[in-house]
Amino acid sequence: MKLGESGSWRLTDPTLLRHCLWAGIRLARERAFPIQFHVGYGDSDVTLHLTNPSLLTPLIKSTAGLGVNLVMLHCYPYHREAAYLAAVYPNVYLDVGLAINFTGPSSQTVIAESMELAPFTKLLYSSDAFGLAELFYLGAILFRSGLAATLDGWIRSDNCSVQEAERIAGLVGSGNATRIYPLPS
Repeated sequence: MKLGESGSWRLTDPTLLRHCLWAGIRLARERAFPIQFHVGYGDSDVTLHLTNPSLLTPLIKSTAGLGVNLVMLHCYPYHREAAYLAAVYPNVYLDVGLAINFTGPSSQTVIAESMELAPFTKLLYSSDAFGLAELFYLGAILFRSGLAATLDGWIRSDNCSVQEAERIAGLVGSGNATRIYPLPS
């Protein structure tokens, strides 16, 4: 372990990291939980180019038949790479929540670019709020307006019907998360 720039301790031993990862995968499989990977922007002590989710391709391939879903969180500026992984691998999902709060007025572009490749059944909404309560609200407003603008553009250009846009919004807004995250009974 070593002390990271943010003042928190980071596990750095590759053997121990690998053991913990596979123990987590085994536990997730037993409990039907997805595993979340924070990729892209988010922490000040990361080396950004090493957070590209495409670097997880060997792990994704090795877990493809295990029945464990992998959710790529944050993703920015690698949201297109994450969308590609979600399109190619049946167990990969994507959630660009954190990017929405930080890109503000440009969040519609992040949402639209994520939807270029990611299947509608693989994209998840989140506000990824942290800290201030207002960030929950901001994330929800920005995601809602960005998704609506993207879908409205598709409707206007006759690439999508109103009914299909409503179905997509329902999947992204809650349907996909409800399907892959088990609810307590």
